Amino acid sequence: GIWAQAARLQACWQLACTLTTMWAIFVWSVLPTGMVLCIMLASGQSLAMKLASRVLSTPIRINAFQLSLASAMSAFCAALVGLTFMGLRRAETRVESVKSDVLASAMRQDSHQMNSAWHWGRNFYITLLGLALWLTAWRLKVLVDAGQLTPPKSSGHRVSTLMRIIYMLLSALAFLCADVPLCRINYNLQLAYWVTPVKERLLNNIGHCETAVLATATAGPCELFCKSAKELSHERLNTVMFTRNQHVLGRFAAELFDGTRGVEQGEQRIEDLFKRKTCADVLRSVDKSNQLVNMFCIFCAGLSIIGAFSCLANAYSGESNAAPAPSAPPQCNEKKD
Repeated sequence: GIWAQAARLQACWQLACTLTTMWAIFVWSVLPTGMVLCIMLASGQSLAMKLASRVLSTPIRINAFQLSLASAMSAFCAALVGLTFMGLRRAETRVESVKSDVLASAMRQDSHQMNSAWHWGRNFYITLLGLALWLTAWRLKVLVDAGQLTPPKSSGHRVSTLMRIIYMLLSALAFLCADVPLCRINYNLQLAYWVTPVKERLLNNIGHCETAVLATATAGPCELFCKSAKELSHERLNTVMFTRNQHVLGRFAAELFDGTRGVEQGEQRIEDLFKRKTCADVLRSVDKSNQLVNMFCIFCAGLSIIGAFSCLANAYSGESNAAPAPSAPPQCNEKKD
């Protein structure tokens, strides 16, 4: 009885650890290797292209059967894509069946099945990315070996070292500027994942606690509702602090913006909100955000990142935009009579 159940749980735990380790190996070895080989083959550098081609040509022998590394890894990723896709379809089917079962939904089995479907979906797209990387590397190798993909020939008009340094500095500046809007984008993503789902669930179960206040809600479901709302407010504060700690310039800009509004993030602000508002009002505004500002930040982040990569491309290409000077027409040395 109990020992058999414990043995089954231990076996399931060992299987879960093995699968987690397998996917970690795939993410940290198969994907980076394929990406690096693609970059080397598309770099336009003769040495890098030859080295990547040799690596992809490495033979893998299985008895009398021989494959190159490129074809073997592509086949391996394709097999995983098929397996994970079938697992994803089965998980989605089980999610739909559990949702239609009232008893299973009441026992929160739908959350387990949705979590399983999410993991299968994640694994499917990871393997799909691996297949795309290794197929791309394989195709680039074929083009390099056939002489159709070769390093560019120098045109003789190269950007000076000073201009390269300027382009690199402009690229670094653009990346730093992108940190400000990326901080807000990251904050909204964190809210959408950690705060908004809990908020919606609490509002759906609000009951008769619409006008409940934290100071007077001392018993019953309204006390639990207000405590949950306050915990969610602390979760939002943790999200703010976590996001700002990840972005140097974004944190500076956010603190400057709070200073202009006279707002100070912290425990005291949460206490003041619950003193002035009902628990439901605080809960409704816990993930409030200006959508126009969010769209503007997305635009600025995209523009900054595109500009940064454009500057890097100009610094790396080595080509001058100036047109070559026209050659002088041939001189005629015929003597006139």
